[in-house]
This record gives sequence, C-alpha cells and structure tokens, in this order.
Amino acid sequence: MKARAWLGGLAVVLIALGAGAYAFRGEFSTRLLERSARSAMQTSLRAQLPDGLHAAFCGTGSPLPDRTRAGPCLAVIAGQHTFVFDAGDGASETLSLMGVNQSEIEALFLTHIHSDHIDGLDTVALQHWANGPAETPLLVVGLPGTARVVAGLNEAYALDQSYRAAHHGPEVMPPGGAGMTAREFALPLADGEETEVHNADGVRIVAFRVDHAPTEAVGYRVEYGGRSIVISGDTSRSASLTQAARGADLLIHEAISPRLDAIMHQAARDAGRENIGAIFHDILDYHTSPEDAGHVAQEAGVGALAITHFLPQTPLPGLAHTFVQDAKRNYEGPVFAMRDGDVISLPREGGMLRSHHLRF
Repeated sequence: MKARAWLGGLAVVLIALGAGAYAFRGEFSTRLLERSARSAMQTSLRAQLPDGLHAAFCGTGSPLPDRTRAGPCLAVIAGQHTFVFDAGDGASETLSLMGVNQSEIEALFLTHIHSDHIDGLDTVALQHWANGPAETPLLVVGLPGTARVVAGLNEAYALDQSYRAAHHGPEVMPPGGAGMTAREFALPLADGEETEVHNADGVRIVAFRVDHAPTEAVGYRVEYGGRSIVISGDTSRSASLTQAARGADLLIHEAISPRLDAIMHQAARDAGRENIGAIFHDILDYHTSPEDAGHVAQEAGVGALAITHFLPQTPLPGLAHTFVQDAKRNYEGPVFAMRDGDVISLPREGGMLRSHHLRF
C-alpha cells in the first residue's frame, strides 16, 4: 500500500511538472532560440575546417520531390575560398543551415542547364547579396546559355531587388551587389580535352565534357593543396569522366538505380499515369547506375566514391544503401551515400574525414 501511495504521489508530481512545462513551453522555446541564434550567427563552416579541400553537400536530391534532400548543390571549400557547383531548389537554405556564408561564394559553376540544377540560383544570389553585404553580383560560370538564364532571373527579380535596396538602404544592400553576372566558356569538344575555368591562389578548376545528351553538360575537377575532387554532374557512364578522375582523392558521382526506377515506372503505369511512366523510362539512358559509377571509380583509381543526385527518391531507411551495395560490386574503395549537410574533408596533410553539419 505504501509503495502504491508513493508511486501515486510521484505520478501526481510528474503530471504537475509536465503541465507546468507545457504551460511555459513558449518561454522555454524562446530561451532555447536565444542560445541557438547566438550559436548560429557565430558559426562558420569554413572556419571550423582544417586547411585543405572540402566537399560540403548542400543538395543531394534530384527533380523528384524528396523532403529530406535539396536539389543538386555542392559547395567546395579550398583553404579560404568557397565555390558552389549547381544550385537546385532548397540549396541556399541548406548552405545556411550548414554555416556556409553565401556572401563568401567566389563563383557558382553550373554543370548544365537543367531546371533542377538552376532553380535555386535566385535564392543563393539574394543571400550572397544580403549576408555580406556583397559589393558585386554573384558570378555564375557555365556553358553557353548561362548568360541567358542569368539575364532572365535578374529581370524576374529586378523589382524585388529595388524594393529591398530602398527598404534597407545602400549600406545594408548595396545596389551594385544585387543579382548575378555570367561568364560562359565553350564546351570541350573531345574526350580528354579540358577547359581551365579558374586558377588563382593555389586553387585550380577545370571543366570536361560528359554525356547527358541532348543537354550539353560538363563535370569539374578541383585541385588545391595537393588534393583533388572530381564532380560528375549529370551523365551516363562517360570515358571523359573516367579520364578526368584519374588519381583523384574523391569522386562525387550522380546515380540512378535501375531496380528502384523500374518500381516507379511500373507504379506509374499501373496508376494510368503514362506520361510519368515514360519519364521514368527515359531518364535511364542519360544517368549512371551505381554499378557503372563503381566501374568509373575503379578504373580511375580514385580514393573514395561519394554518391549523390539520387534517382529515384530514397524516402525509406536503407534505400540509399542499395546504391552503395551496387557500386561496391565494381569498386574496392570506400563508397558513401551522401546526405544534405554531410562534409567530406581532405586535409592538406592527408587523410579523409567525414562529418555532418546541419545545425537545426
């Protein structure tokens, strides 16, 4: 009886405490926000990383809806320099949550002009302007057509930019820092041909053609401090990519799972959604299977393979691991299924580190 009474009393106390906590939940949350906001404002991913080359995954998704993955985006931090490759929907938000100051982005490189790789450009440009404040527009570098995209987005957001500049004033939002400016380069014509698109302060970036027909597309190789990262962009298995990736420390490769894609294709057809079913069928021929991504990594002799741009979506636990298992059939090195917020670090002195940096 005493034990029951004691337990009953304890239950009453716990209920009272819980009710009190619930009643003051707004105040508790406000205090927590104060601490979180101070920490967030002081956080700089670049400052936390050792000197070297770092791949920060700010978007590992595709055009297909996936609440856990932003559209294609990769930030590469090379010493004290920050570059971004592609900017899909949600990329800017993920960059912010990772602690990447978007005003520090020196250039944003496009692999190709597909909607899922450019539909976050406007938000990155806004944050590039507002976070600094930036005195010059965001530089966007890509194949012919890039200037047309940039001009269209600048026009679309011209009124917004004028309103923000008028409201906050030129000290906070300098008019010269709004929007984007474009720089185009020609598509390399042959396998093995590369175009140098950046070379300054020890950072070298070259572009090479990949096979994403009918879309013209490139991948990139970034070198700094004796380390190297190769970015496939969107492509079917490509000899030029294998050649460009030779000896790289890290190969970041897109992938489509034929097994999972077949499930989506059949589900669409069974539902009478023939148009969607046709799209799931058609996308197979200009993306790379995990098995083939493993072949490329093995032939190129890279240090590790990171899979991104998951097709189709991976909403269930374990689905992303099927990509890893399939790639490992042909590649002996480490294979990673990347998530938004992941960072792979290649310190100047050697080695490889993997960490996660989403703050909220």
